Amino acid sequence: MQQLTPAVAAALRETMALASRGNLNGARAFAEKALRENGSQGPIHALLGMICCRAGDLSSGIEHMREALRSNPNDPVIAANLTAAMIDSGQIGEAVEICTQQRAMNDPSGRMWRLRGFVLQQTDDHAAAASAYEQVVAIAPDDFESWNNLGNARVTAGEMDAGIAALERASALAPANGPVHLNLAAAYSNAGNLTAAAEILSRYTAKVPDDATALVEHATVLRHLYRDTEALEVLEKAVAASPGNIDLLVQMGEEQGAAWRFADAEKTLRRALNMDRRHGRAFVQLAILLEHLNREDELPVLLSEAQSAGVDQGTAHFLQALICRREKRFEEGLRFLAEVPRDIEPIRLAQLEGQFRDRLNDADGAFAAFTEMNELFKQDPSEPLVRAARYRSALQADRDVVTPEWFAGWRDLPSGAAEDSPVFLIGFPRSGTTLLDTMLMGHDNVQVLEERPTLQKVEERLGGIARLADLSGEEVDDLRKLYFHEVSNHIERRPGALLVDKSPLHMTKAPLIQRLFPDAKFILALRHPCDVVLSCFITSFRLNNAMSNFLDLGTAAEFYNACFGYWEYCRSIIPIQVHPIFYEQMVNDSEAELRPLFDYLGLDWREGVLDHQRTAAARGLISTASYAQVTEPIYRRAAGRWTRYRDHLNPVLPVLQPWVERFGYSI
Repeated sequence: MQQLTPAVAAALRETMALASRGNLNGARAFAEKALRENGSQGPIHALLGMICCRAGDLSSGIEHMREALRSNPNDPVIAANLTAAMIDSGQIGEAVEICTQQRAMNDPSGRMWRLRGFVLQQTDDHAAAASAYEQVVAIAPDDFESWNNLGNARVTAGEMDAGIAALERASALAPANGPVHLNLAAAYSNAGNLTAAAEILSRYTAKVPDDATALVEHATVLRHLYRDTEALEVLEKAVAASPGNIDLLVQMGEEQGAAWRFADAEKTLRRALNMDRRHGRAFVQLAILLEHLNREDELPVLLSEAQSAGVDQGTAHFLQALICRREKRFEEGLRFLAEVPRDIEPIRLAQLEGQFRDRLNDADGAFAAFTEMNELFKQDPSEPLVRAARYRSALQADRDVVTPEWFAGWRDLPSGAAEDSPVFLIGFPRSGTTLLDTMLMGHDNVQVLEERPTLQKVEERLGGIARLADLSGEEVDDLRKLYFHEVSNHIERRPGALLVDKSPLHMTKAPLIQRLFPDAKFILALRHPCDVVLSCFITSFRLNNAMSNFLDLGTAAEFYNACFGYWEYCRSIIPIQVHPIFYEQMVNDSEAELRPLFDYLGLDWREGVLDHQRTAAARGLISTASYAQVTEPIYRRAAGRWTRYRDHLNPVLPVLQPWVERFGYSI
């Protein structure tokens, strides 16, 4: 260490005095003059380096501090200042060399450990970074920022439990700090505990209701939990907290559409376009909304509006592709799709390409596009493949409960139901249930409730089908009332109309339905199993736990086998009234297939039920994946489609063959 001469000490005092008065230029000039007069002096270089950095000249400041460190290599203050300057200048690798473990150990303040942790994180050495932050929190146990950084480093290093514990400590020390809570929620999400992530964000946003970033993240987590109603409520709060955020506004419009609040969705999207006439995503979402509302005749007008506003070509080409699909100009649609950037609705782009190629009989190209669509779906943070496997496991667990002995133990209960039992329209997805329910809607004494979660709250209150055998009459009546309350949340019941609850996978709820409604009638929609599984694979569903099974042909076939295996097993034990409807026969001769169904339901025959296009147009919204087909004349191209994809389906044919034969089809 250099000894300070009186001249050097005086120069340091004058330099610091000038700097303290804000005269950085004067301080720098004086220090540089002192160096010229006294030669290289470590203390002057150290002070001059700091002044240069404060003045924005990081390069000169770093060089002076390097000189200072050469003369006093063990000084933690000089080393820390040099490290900080290198971080600011982006010289992370050089900073690591300066901010050594030995120098950090020589710094009792912990500053060098903090800096060391940071630079090691920047170089992706997260385990070493965590060790550095552990030293910091040992010195300063109330340093929430270091606890936060320690948690992030541990999580990134794969130490999830330890990382979450550190982040929990940080959040307790800083209950109003948004980034800390976002990090903690992200850690729980990465650990697969989305429920905990949602609870953390809920508590934080209750305390800080105007943090739009945290609200958006809360909505995202809720959406991954498929708590869509809550997610939308939170998203609306985020928009209120950040009203000028157009992207957020468009996201809210998209979510309002997904929640069937179509008037609100259109209003929101048009509000976004009023704020930015060239906002491509707003035009895209509005176009998708118009399609779902069967207002596709408005798409050309929307395209003209977008082009007049000067929207980007990618968005314009996307709208043109949608118009081509409706107008059956498939080759032209492919050309437009090729010009759409892949960051514009990539999943929908892959689906559209698959649909166009399918209609052009390019089975291999179509299958490749649909596979791309599903691969993109698999990347969803909610881990759809994991959720799909859990759903299949839960179905097997229910099957294990259903035994002849269990059913024999059901208590005989008098029915005190004040309302008639519904009819349940079931069947595997993509079996023609939307066409069938549209025809049923054509009868003025039928009211169809389409794919709403009417049994969800009932199941939650029940707590598992094992309890069905022990239910009292009062409990059954309460569950019936809860069911009809849920129905009333979605439709206004028409007095005297037969309620048809259409939800295909309610076929896996047969014991529950039979217990609540012993006289319930089921309509089972059937279609060639190979066509069904292929159609599920090529359809873009909202990724709830059940639909996540369709992202892979193998799991789709396995799920088909599980669902029908469960259904048939339940039928072998529980007396269930069921009438099958075969899709292929329905499209070939609708009246012959449907007349016996109407007799089964106790309904008189009405010729109007055959005009499904009129009924579809009158109903407006079609919420299922069939919205684009059911407004067309009845077509037969989907029957037997699987044969064009036989090579791709070969691996799953052994799983499906028993059901093909059972339902009277052939391979």
